[in-house]
Amino acid sequence: MRRMNNLVTLFTAMFAFFFGSFLTTLLTSVDKCPAHKSGVTKLEPHPELFLMILVLSAPQYEEKRLSLRNTWLRLGQPLGLPYYPEDFIYLPTYNKRGHLEREGPSEQANRLRVYVDWLDSVQSPKSSDVPKRNIKIKHFFAIGTLGIHPNLRANLDKEQAQFQDLLFLPRLVDVYANLTEKLLHSIDALIHHYNFTYLLKVDDDTYVKLDYLLNELVSYDRKLIRKARDYRGDPLPALYWGYFNGRANIKTKGQWSESNYYLAQRYITYALGGGYVLGRMLCEFIGNNSHHLSSYVSEDISVGTWLAAFRHVYRRHDPRFDTGYMSRKCRAHHLVLHKRNETLMRDLYNGKLCTFEAGNEIYLKRPTEYYYDWRKTADKCCDSLVA
Repeated sequence: MRRMNNLVTLFTAMFAFFFGSFLTTLLTSVDKCPAHKSGVTKLEPHPELFLMILVLSAPQYEEKRLSLRNTWLRLGQPLGLPYYPEDFIYLPTYNKRGHLEREGPSEQANRLRVYVDWLDSVQSPKSSDVPKRNIKIKHFFAIGTLGIHPNLRANLDKEQAQFQDLLFLPRLVDVYANLTEKLLHSIDALIHHYNFTYLLKVDDDTYVKLDYLLNELVSYDRKLIRKARDYRGDPLPALYWGYFNGRANIKTKGQWSESNYYLAQRYITYALGGGYVLGRMLCEFIGNNSHHLSSYVSEDISVGTWLAAFRHVYRRHDPRFDTGYMSRKCRAHHLVLHKRNETLMRDLYNGKLCTFEAGNEIYLKRPTEYYYDWRKTADKCCDSLVA
C-alpha cells in the first residue's frame, strides 16, 4: 500500500510538472503570437523614430512607388517650417463621463481659417530664415510576397537592393481581398521592429504635403508632452487623425461587399483610407491583438471598428484630408490628396495645384466637403459643409 501511495504521489508530481510546463508554454506562445503574424524577421530597429510612413502598394506598381520617392517623400527632411503656434493646437479634454471632448463644426471651421492664415504667413519671404530641423522619419512600401511569380519577385529584389524601402510580407498573398490582413501584417511587423511615435498610413496613389503635415504633428506632440500632467489619472489622448465618415452604408455588391458586417445598420465611424494618422498606442493595440480582430474587406472600416470602444481615442476630423474614393474639389489647404496619378504627383510637387480639373465636366459632381458634428448621431454627422 505504501508503495502504491508513493507511486500515486510520484505520478501526481510528474503530472503537475508536465501540465505546468505545458501551460507555461501555451501562455508564452499566446503572448508572443502577435509578433509572428507577419513572419517578418529582418528589419533594422530605429529607436527614436518620430513618424513611420506606411504605403500599401501592389507588387507590380513600381512606377507608382518611384513617383512617391521622387516627389512628396522628399519633403520631410530637413523640415524648414516654423512650429505651428501653440495656441492654435487643440488638445481634447475629458468630460464628466470620462470621454474625450471633440471639436464641433464651428471649432473645426475656425481651426481651418487659422491654418489658412498661417499658411499665407509662412509662404512669405520672411519665413525663409527659419532654421532647419531634422525630424526622424522612415517610410515603407508594404508588399505581400506569398505565391508571387518568380519574375516579379526578382524585379522586387532589384528594387529593394536599390532603395531598401520595401516591407516584404512573406505570409500574405497580395490581392485586394487581403487588404485588411495586409494592414495587420504591416503594423505587426513595424511595432515589433521599430520605435515610432506616429504612423501615417496611405495608399500608393496618395500625395501628402509631408512638410506641413509633419510640422503640425510635431507641434501637436510637443504641446501634448508639455501638458501631459493636466490629464492626471486619465490616459493621454491617442491620436486618430483623418477625414471621418459616420453614415456610410454597408456595401452589398462589388469588390467592397461586406458579408460579415452585422454590428450596425451603417459602418461604424472611420477615417477614410486614402490616408490617416495613428498614434503608437493604437498601433500596438491593433498589432498585439491582430489574431483576435475581425477582418472586414475595407481596411479603413476595419480600423474604425476596432478602435470604436476606446474612450481615449482622439478622433480628429480634418477637411484638409481629401482621402475618399473620389477626389473632392481642389483646395490649397488640402494636406493629403488621394487618387492622384504619377503626372498629378509631379504637378503637385512642382506647385501646380489643380491641373487635373481643367476642362473636367464632372467637376460639379465631386463629393462635398464637410465638418463632422460629433454631437449628433452618426447618420446626421456630415451636414455642415465647408464653405
